[in-house]
Amino acid sequence: MTFLITAILDAGRSAVDIAIFTFLPLMIVTFSLMRYLEGMSALRWIAGKANPLFGLFGLDGFGALAIIQLSLVSSAAPVSALSLMAHKGTSERCRAAAFAAVLAAAPANASFPLASLGVDPGLIIVNGICGALVASTLACWLVGRRSQTGQICSCYKADEAVAARLDLLTAINRGGADAVRVISAILPVLVISLLMVRLIQSTGALSAFTSVALPLLQLLGASQQDVLFFLTKCLAGSSAAVTLLLDVHQKLSLQPEKIIRGSAFLLNPLDLPGLSILIASVPALRSVAGVAIVSALAGILVRTVLLSWL
Repeated sequence: MTFLITAILDAGRSAVDIAIFTFLPLMIVTFSLMRYLEGMSALRWIAGKANPLFGLFGLDGFGALAIIQLSLVSSAAPVSALSLMAHKGTSERCRAAAFAAVLAAAPANASFPLASLGVDPGLIIVNGICGALVASTLACWLVGRRSQTGQICSCYKADEAVAARLDLLTAINRGGADAVRVISAILPVLVISLLMVRLIQSTGALSAFTSVALPLLQLLGASQQDVLFFLTKCLAGSSAAVTLLLDVHQKLSLQPEKIIRGSAFLLNPLDLPGLSILIASVPALRSVAGVAIVSALAGILVRTVLLSWL
């Protein structure tokens, strides 16, 4: 019982540290900025300018903005752009394409720390954008084929109602309130996912699994450490996987080439925390989650192939 309580408290401290000191400041700034730009009608202008280019991949301006936010800010940053898409009543095809693109791209909070290991974050970001565009194109096609409609993304059109202009202080207050609401929704998931990782490591479950699956792991060329990376990424997210990677690198001196080849699977929001953050924050994404996940897997596979050629 003492062991379990200690693991829960450790997971809780780590989850609060990630949520309050990493996600919350970034989300407050991003949400406030998006609120202010929305009030100044700047986002509609950006969407219109991005439409001709990203429309080829099933994305509108807000979808492109979501990819940029993820690649340059954090995995939680696209919530603001995706929320605006849902608020403006964008089409299902448009939402599916944007969701799939976000799930396939490389988040900045995981790619930037790799610079300390000699890995070029720019390479990871460009690779992530390539995978995102593949995923968005496939998702748009799948939804269009399912619905058998040629409807374009409704966010290409200007809003009929004139947006209320917000002053900076009001935008910050509303953006901060949105950020706190999202953090309160994702904190329980972070605690449970980090607890599961700690229990897997401490109870010997990982060693037992690798012993049973040893022939398969040898066939794939994977080690016990690779399995731990994968489980950590799936249960606790890319940031937790990179944290573990940094710790292991100090002991084993991993080669940058190996890290780059595995980055496509480790660096993306397609995991339990990532999906929980996006779906809890933007409930309208639930209806297209299945298509988005399948399309994102295709985008991640393309990312892996591209990195294998380097």
